[in-house]
Amino acid sequence: MRSVPFPIFVAIFSMYTILLLVCTRQKSQNSFSLIHPRSRLQREEVVEYENTKQRASNPRIGIVEVLEANTSPEQYATAISSVICYAKIHGYDFHLINDREYQQQCPQDDKFFRRHCVVAHMLERYDYVLFLDSDIGVLNPERRIEEFLDRHVDIIFYDRFYIWEVMAGSYLVKNSVWSQHFLLDFANYSSRLSKNIYAADNGALHAFLAEQILPANNSEFPTCLRIFDNVKGYGDLFLHEVCVRKLLGYGTSFGRIKILHKGTGWARDPRMTNSKWSKERDFMFHNMKEKTKIQYTSTPIPVVADPSSDWPNWYNPFVGKLDLSLCTPGNTTWNMDANLIESKQVIEARLKEYEQKVENMRETFLAYLTLLTDLWLHEARNESLKMTLKPLNQSWHAYAI
Repeated sequence: MRSVPFPIFVAIFSMYTILLLVCTRQKSQNSFSLIHPRSRLQREEVVEYENTKQRASNPRIGIVEVLEANTSPEQYATAISSVICYAKIHGYDFHLINDREYQQQCPQDDKFFRRHCVVAHMLERYDYVLFLDSDIGVLNPERRIEEFLDRHVDIIFYDRFYIWEVMAGSYLVKNSVWSQHFLLDFANYSSRLSKNIYAADNGALHAFLAEQILPANNSEFPTCLRIFDNVKGYGDLFLHEVCVRKLLGYGTSFGRIKILHKGTGWARDPRMTNSKWSKERDFMFHNMKEKTKIQYTSTPIPVVADPSSDWPNWYNPFVGKLDLSLCTPGNTTWNMDANLIESKQVIEARLKEYEQKVENMRETFLAYLTLLTDLWLHEARNESLKMTLKPLNQSWHAYAI
């Protein structure tokens, strides 16, 4: 299969976008706004698609992505174009926001935390907001966001598939005073963290969730915090997360918060199934960065990725590019690469196999956590313990199945 060279793709993508958009937002009809329009998507641009014809009887839903000021949308061109098209098809508003636009309201130093502040401010305009990392793309336009709404909770997260981590880069949040406070408090959580590259919002989310859900006098939570405060790499990060998840339990409902079980959320990484997917179960892929997009060299494509291939690599699920002019209400006929489409049974069998490997690794981390807790307990009592604990491997690749 021949692919369009990336520079040409970007130029065509930008040309189509500019032809379709108008430079000012129109309140009376659907509009696509490109602030500071240029020949190519630039870092200082904000892209918005507003569907002001969403029926009043249905919840008003916005899709929000936030990019740091010096990050080019071109790094996620395939993913972003799929979300733009999906939003137009189903009448959702879509906002690709440059966080510079909110620098007064959201002064957080860390870009990862700052984006949650932006979402809190955008939430005022909608009944629900689906926040997406910009490297999340839509595979199946026939799926709807409404499938995941739950009026009994205020915010919905999902369990990442490749590890036991609650995904910080995507959530579905309801417009409520509680939700706005939750997101703003989480955004400000960065001020409590050390300047550690591993203390980003994914690890911090677990500590923050524990503070929201667990009793204030929980005696085991300080162990999780101690691990996080001294994190030296991904081994420690995943140990902190397994510690928190153990305390929270493995249900889905935690008062106003819901955490969907592995494989039941709206997105997953391509690696689990070597970029193959099923129309009967899949919705979105995460990790669709242009720099890791590759071409397959032969068919049929196996459902298990080559272990020697870089973990983030993915195959483009689209044949060519999405023509945004054809992204009209109800038109869910996308030109997908048939070589990457698989049956539901094959995909679910592979995911079950992958999940078992993750579970085995989680049990190993839990055993390590038990030993570490015992060691620290004896140290606190000034008791000698004839045991040494080998440090965890801190490389992310050590845990990337």
